[in-house]
Amino acid sequence: MTDTPAPVTAPPTQRKAWIAGLEGPRGVAAICVVLAHVAVVHTPNIVASTRIDFLGQALTFFFALSGFLLYLPYVTRFADGAAFPNTKRYFVARVRRVFPAYIVIFLIVNFVLGAGYVVNPVTSGWDHSADGTGTITAPLPLLAHLTLTQSYFPSTLQTGINPSWSLSTEWGFYLVLPIAGFLLFRFGRGGRRPLVTALIPAVALIALGLIANTIVGRLQHASGLPPLEQYWGPNWVAVFSRSFLALADHFAWGMVAAVVYAAIARGAFSRLSTSRLSAVLLSIAVLALSGSMLLFALGSRYISSVFAIASCASILAIVAPLGRGEDSRLARMTDWAPLKYLGMVSLSSYLWHYPVLILVGRAGIPIPPTALGLVWGFVLVMSLTVALGSLTYYLVERPMMRWRAGRTT
Repeated sequence: MTDTPAPVTAPPTQRKAWIAGLEGPRGVAAICVVLAHVAVVHTPNIVASTRIDFLGQALTFFFALSGFLLYLPYVTRFADGAAFPNTKRYFVARVRRVFPAYIVIFLIVNFVLGAGYVVNPVTSGWDHSADGTGTITAPLPLLAHLTLTQSYFPSTLQTGINPSWSLSTEWGFYLVLPIAGFLLFRFGRGGRRPLVTALIPAVALIALGLIANTIVGRLQHASGLPPLEQYWGPNWVAVFSRSFLALADHFAWGMVAAVVYAAIARGAFSRLSTSRLSAVLLSIAVLALSGSMLLFALGSRYISSVFAIASCASILAIVAPLGRGEDSRLARMTDWAPLKYLGMVSLSSYLWHYPVLILVGRAGIPIPPTALGLVWGFVLVMSLTVALGSLTYYLVERPMMRWRAGRTT
């Protein structure tokens, strides 16, 4: 969602600027998230009968993709014996990528449209999406939102642009990654198998995420709170459940994908033909996706952890042929122009879609709780979201990225 992938049709050691095939899946994930939210708000009966809200797990793909794209430069430099990446440039790039679009959208949503939540929506009722919305004016909550730290406090969790909690979580990863990279470069150099060593930070974060998630489960059980409040309500348990600590493994599986991709680019799995390697990776993705769906049906708390494995395998299935300098049929499919465009504007669209949902509800536009109503509501919300997301992308995001590129050059 917040990391522009790099057209690579060759191994990463050749330092191309673009990894083909990853923008389209971003677009698919954005569609899934919007559809899930429209269904939850307007057709809860369909959610109850079909569990279409599972589509919301697509957010995990964004986390895994961030792990892949941001860890890959560390992995390739480490394996090549090159210098540690420039940390200042890394943080400047992260700020310029996320904050301009977020700040502009938040200011418009909060002060012009009054379409952000001023109280936690769990307390006002998600089934009436405009309830509890308005303008945040109190200095401290406003500061929290402007700095993307609102998800770290119970009083501001899920307020403002409520889906932006995931950006706060991403920033947790952004802060941890250079530290993990520094430890890798400081203590991991000199080994005979650098790519195996490069897996250590990923494995550590997988363990951290699973342990923290388990602890969250114990805290949730002890709290006695209703399930919705345990994950999203104005309490410290929910804050912990939305934190990077409890979701670290989602990013870490993307880091695993980065290491495997770098290994493939250096000749790993050479006994497997490219078609067979892709088939193996797709099989893993399908099995993991099926497993996460089963866990979803069973009400497990490890749904997204398994979905992250599916995301890891899916990313690799797309890019593995590119690592060998070959054509990727999957990358050509996923780079279908409409999906690629949706992926390109996915950050702004993601930030706009819930305010649009609120405004549609506030305007009283009828969305019947039927299958056709869900289709109508999705088309309406998605169309408005993409229109606003496109405006923000072309007026804010792209100019900032071009300025960044110019400064880097």
